Amino acid sequence: MPSPRISVIINCKNGEIFLEEVFTALKKQKFKDFEVIFLDSGSVDGSKKIFDRYKEDNYFYVEGNENDSLAESRNKAVKKSRGEWLCFNDQDDIYLSERFSDPMKIAEKDTDLKLIFSDFEKIDINSKSLGSGSFGKCSFSNVLLGIANVGLLTLTVKRDCFDSLGGFDERYPHSQDYHLILKIIKKHKFHYIDKVLAKYRIHNKSMSSQMLSDGSLYLETAKIAMNYLPRPEAVFRVVEMYSKYLYRKFFRKK
Repeated sequence: MPSPRISVIINCKNGEIFLEEVFTALKKQKFKDFEVIFLDSGSVDGSKKIFDRYKEDNYFYVEGNENDSLAESRNKAVKKSRGEWLCFNDQDDIYLSERFSDPMKIAEKDTDLKLIFSDFEKIDINSKSLGSGSFGKCSFSNVLLGIANVGLLTLTVKRDCFDSLGGFDERYPHSQDYHLILKIIKKHKFHYIDKVLAKYRIHNKSMSSQMLSDGSLYLETAKIAMNYLPRPEAVFRVVEMYSKYLYRKFFRKK
């Protein structure tokens, strides 16, 4: 069986409330040469039943470990995949119909590209729009500073580049996507599509909301920025993230 152009990595843990929308959106994709790697980290709800209901020949179920970090789970899912390009569709995010077709058109025109990404829309638990998610001109410095927000759900990453960089760094269980993006755009050619191709869901039970609440995301971001010292923007980012962490820990009302 020939390898697909794209492998879609879905990491799930008790995601039944949103999975219907995730799989419905995948069926509406204009570009069809993709596989789905669905890694289930010990779900105890109806996630597996929903997967089975939508399963096609190019959908593959992988049992994960409920104790693995998201970085570990994503790496394990990637190892089960065969695609030339990698996309990451978390259990509560939604792809628009041109999510694959637009990046593949760009990739065909420029074979040197290692990363293609786009704008995204933020939505709440009821799928109500909360506005645009990306902002600022994309450059290494702007991504490092957080001026440009590159969403994992919009990434289309060349597999050989992902592998050469060692995948997601498991030292950063909460910020592995930020770390990977910085490593890619620092050394490799990338392309930004100025168009919304996915919807990023924000809700209180999401992992990102929990990381912001306890401040762990800020600590990891600071550690990642330290890798680029003594660049002035890295110094600024470290100070900013530690300040936010200390505020969360000692001054923010519980």
